[in-house]
Amino acid sequence: MGIAGIAMLLGVLVVLGLPTLPSGPMLMLVSLPLAVLACLWRPTRILAFVFIGAGWCWWCAQNQLALRLAPALEGRNVTVSGWVASIPRIKTDYLSFEFAVEQLNGRPPGRGIPGHIRLSWSKTAELPGPGQHWRFTARLKQPRGYMNPGGFDYEGWLFRHGLGATGYVVGNRGALLDHALRFPLLRARARVMSSMHQALPDDIFAGLAAALVIGDESGVSREQWRVFRETGTAHLVSISGLHISLMAGLVFLLIRFAWRRSAWLCARLPVTLAATVGALLSATLYAAMAGFSVPTQRALIMLAAIAGATLLRRHVRPADVLGLALLAVLLLDPLSAGDIGFWLSFASVAAIFYVFGNRLHASHGKVIQLLRTQWAVGIGLLPLLVFFFHRVTLVAPLANLVAVPVYSLAVVPLVLVGVGFLGIWPWAGALVLKLATGMMSLSWPLLEHLASLPIARLATPEPSLVMVGVAAIGALWLMLPKQVPARWLGVILLLPLFLPAASGIPAAGFNLILLDVGQGLSVVVRTSRHTLVYDTGPAYSDDSDTGQLVVIPWLQGRGIKAPDLTIVSHADNDHAGGLRSLRAAYARMPVLSGEVARIAGTQACQRGQSWEWDGVRFEMLAPGVDEPAVGNNASCVLRVKGAGGSALLVGDLMRDGEQRLLGLENYALASDVLVVPHHGSLSSSTHGFIKAVSPRFALFSVGYRNRWGFPKPRVTAAYRNAGAELLDTSTAGAVELRLWPGRAPEVVSRWRFDGARLWTAQ
Repeated sequence: MGIAGIAMLLGVLVVLGLPTLPSGPMLMLVSLPLAVLACLWRPTRILAFVFIGAGWCWWCAQNQLALRLAPALEGRNVTVSGWVASIPRIKTDYLSFEFAVEQLNGRPPGRGIPGHIRLSWSKTAELPGPGQHWRFTARLKQPRGYMNPGGFDYEGWLFRHGLGATGYVVGNRGALLDHALRFPLLRARARVMSSMHQALPDDIFAGLAAALVIGDESGVSREQWRVFRETGTAHLVSISGLHISLMAGLVFLLIRFAWRRSAWLCARLPVTLAATVGALLSATLYAAMAGFSVPTQRALIMLAAIAGATLLRRHVRPADVLGLALLAVLLLDPLSAGDIGFWLSFASVAAIFYVFGNRLHASHGKVIQLLRTQWAVGIGLLPLLVFFFHRVTLVAPLANLVAVPVYSLAVVPLVLVGVGFLGIWPWAGALVLKLATGMMSLSWPLLEHLASLPIARLATPEPSLVMVGVAAIGALWLMLPKQVPARWLGVILLLPLFLPAASGIPAAGFNLILLDVGQGLSVVVRTSRHTLVYDTGPAYSDDSDTGQLVVIPWLQGRGIKAPDLTIVSHADNDHAGGLRSLRAAYARMPVLSGEVARIAGTQACQRGQSWEWDGVRFEMLAPGVDEPAVGNNASCVLRVKGAGGSALLVGDLMRDGEQRLLGLENYALASDVLVVPHHGSLSSSTHGFIKAVSPRFALFSVGYRNRWGFPKPRVTAAYRNAGAELLDTSTAGAVELRLWPGRAPEVVSRWRFDGARLWTAQ
């Protein structure tokens, strides 16, 4: 069963790794003969599961892609009716929710009409309830997200969750159609969350308690997430297999304890059967309250297999139980294999089974078992954590040693008991919930202290798949029984994950990377040993900005410990919004800005500033001392020149600022690469400026279907007529150029194409 599950997973991964989805006839032509051959020859029959996995994944992906919004409907006001399909998430000035489409412009879901969409609703006093029937006028677009190496793949997330469009409600009104409610389970989860918040008013851990019951993590603050992430305890926040198993185990023990004390009950139903069925039902209820996420699905299937084997008095191997869970999850939803949670969930259980084997109930003390479990999960997940997150935390073993018992043995049981009491004796439920959050507050100072240690943030370069495979072998070797000699050799195979990544950039050369931050700007300039960040992209809320979502993941993926300098051209949100996150991650990072009055703790950019890194010269051309200190024309203008070419970064400089640059003496503007001013608006890019710069490459940092229509056609035509090659982030994603000695400047990566998967919009 375990081998069959792995074989099916391989087939699924083959399809999910494709840049485009093959046609049905092509797939049948290739796979059907191979599947028949595999079935006929006994030694290769297991390969049939590979073809089953590939075929099933192809079918599900094809159906999901067909339900994407038709391009003709993008950017138009459409009338959409349906049901609220998630618990709305309330932000400072808007709320967002998923919506199950009934009709869109009078048409039911089908090809070009999505079945589920994600909507945001600004400036509204109304709060749609889960399962309610609404009609909105909305403006939609196809699933789009940032496309950057090492960044979160939002388009993939939307694809795997069945969301065929995103958009916003036009105006501030919607129509509640009737009271024909749907999604009873979702409504029950919402009621539980509401009652918990009422029982815990103004409690900073109320959102965390709700996450442990219903799996909704929207109430967990940004600071709490940071502490959990940097101590390696984030798994405690999500309802995982650990929580499901704990729930089932507690119910099993309680039922067995009570059942044995009644001769009448024992005469009618065996103790083991009653306890097993009760434990499985309670685990199913808990998994349902969590929305049947992948970790809960895996745990529930494994518990069901173990329960069946117990009742039938059959011995089952751990590998077969895990393989059965893998097969079942992939049959339910093969697209879930692209989620990080899928890999961490199955890998953690596999690591525990690998270490303990069939000796899980051997005569070891509970403390020893807990330590070995932490060892197994910590070492087993290490390659995956580096691959997915490009960082590890060395405080995780100690943090989990404290937090796992506190949360597993105290917090989770108390929260569940408290919720159960809320429906019977609200005062008692509130009391128990406050006791649970009190337990959280007692352990919180230790977690905060551990998160503040330098070893809690160990950035690692993005590894290749080969490096991850070698590291996985090293982890398995380390986890072998202590009787096996030379286990320390596994450390050698793990070491490449932590080796600093060489830039590969020669002296006097540099790379320029225009990151995809939507409607904003962020550029990274790398020399052989130094890194400069120019602008940080926009912020969207108090807990979300592109510094956190794009810039930091890119830097970590390249193994860059901290930028040597950050320049924020001016204080507009689309250029300075991500600075907060960069400062939180890199406390000693120096920052220059053109608007020091609006950005605290920065030094001023001034004409005449210059420095040299690794044979590359950096020169500030504006603003001058007597030039505007506020607004777009206060933008820092930086020219970078190496032996292989030059680049000009001008922020949101406007016509007046361009004219001042043209009037400067002793400053050359001609550059091979120009990051076009003000995103290609008509307020910039005058004829004289374009002629003076004469770029080979004109780069536009713009958001997909942005409301201003940037870049303007007249501007793009002007650069094209000047002989420049045009690139923009909305169609190319992150763009990387190489300006090295001895060769012409060249584009080496357009990430929307180079990093494309079958769900990537083109």
